[in-house]
Amino acid sequence: MGLGARLRERVREVGEAYVGLWRAELAAILDELGRSGRALVRALVLVVVAAGVTFWVVGLLLYFAVELLALVLPRWGAVGVVLALFTLCALILLLAARASLRKVESPATTVRRRLDDHRQWWQERVAAPEPEESLAAPPAASRKEPR
Repeated sequence: MGLGARLRERVREVGEAYVGLWRAELAAILDELGRSGRALVRALVLVVVAAGVTFWVVGLLLYFAVELLALVLPRWGAVGVVLALFTLCALILLLAARASLRKVESPATTVRRRLDDHRQWWQERVAAPEPEESLAAPPAASRKEPR
């Protein structure tokens, strides 16, 4: 095998490695986007469930709770207690939804972060020149300074 054939083989191997690297990066980006999308779906489901529960159950529960409390408190006091309780429940559900939404990363941020990581890796591992030791210059410790 001649020098030209070996060189072509090496160039082909580097090209295949580069294509493989980009395929792996694309797969990793798609995986992270999928995870972020699933977190968004979970957060939206929590919001929809919270809204549905709040809408359909509030009327009956409010009426029932007010009537029960009206047996021991004045009607205005019963309404105030029930209002405070339902406000607290709604707040807890909204905090849970907000915590889920914080886990969502925008697709642009995910892609930018992955490309920055790849660029940094490329610069540190592949493109960085390796230090060459010169045989002509003696090491700094053995040099004698003129007086």
